[in-house]
Amino acid sequence: MLDKAAHKNILVQILKDIYTDMSLGPVLGFKGGTAAYLFHNLDRISVDLDFDLLDSAKAEHIHAELRKIVSNYGTVKEDRKKRNTIFLMISYAEKAPNIKIEVNMRDFGSRYEVRPFLGISMKVMVSEDMFANKLVAMSERIGKTNRDIFDVRFFLKNNWPINEKIIQKRTGKQLKKFLLDCAASLGKMSDRNILSGMGELIDTKQKAWAKANLRKDAIFLLKARAEYLE
Repeated sequence: MLDKAAHKNILVQILKDIYTDMSLGPVLGFKGGTAAYLFHNLDRISVDLDFDLLDSAKAEHIHAELRKIVSNYGTVKEDRKKRNTIFLMISYAEKAPNIKIEVNMRDFGSRYEVRPFLGISMKVMVSEDMFANKLVAMSERIGKTNRDIFDVRFFLKNNWPINEKIIQKRTGKQLKKFLLDCAASLGKMSDRNILSGMGELIDTKQKAWAKANLRKDAIFLLKARAEYLE
C-alpha cells in the first residue's frame, strides 16, 4: 500500500543526496513524472526518479555513487547497467511500492535549468522538452503505461509548449503529424484498462474521471493542438 507522504519523503531525500554531491548533481538532469510533480504541480503522485546523464564518460562513477545513495534508503532489488540505461530499484518497506531510479544515457537534445527545491538547487529538464519527451514515451508505450496519457493530458490542458526539434529527432515526424498519429493510436485503445499503470497514483475521484474521460479528452486536446500547426 502506498503511503504517499512516506514515499515522497524518501524520493526527496534521495534527490537531496544527489544534488548536494558535486560529482553527481552537475551531470544528472532530473526529468519525468516526479520532476513534473515536484516542480510543475502535476496532479498525481509519481513514485520513481528519472534522469538524463549529461556526461557519458562518467557513467561508471554515476552508477556506483547512485547505488551507494539508494542503498541508504532500502534494499537494492535490481541493479543493472545496459548500453543506454542505468537502472536501480529499491524496496524500503515490506508492503510499499518499490522505488525505481533510471538514468538515460542517450542524448535527445534536451535542456535543463537550475531550480530550487527546499533550499537545494536541482538541474531540471525545461518544460517544453519534458513535454516532448513525455509525448514520445506515450507513443511508444500506449496501452502499457497509461500514466503517460494522464501526464500528456495534464500538459495539454495547461498549454505547455512542445519542443518540436526533440519530436523530429526521436520520431522523424513533424509535430502536427506526430500529434495526430498519437490521437489515432489512442483512438484504437479501449477504456477497459485505462487505469493500468496508475494504481495508487491518483485518488478515487480522479480514477472515476479517468475511466469516463481521460482517453477521449486526451484525443480531443491532441487534435486541438495539431489544428493550429502548419
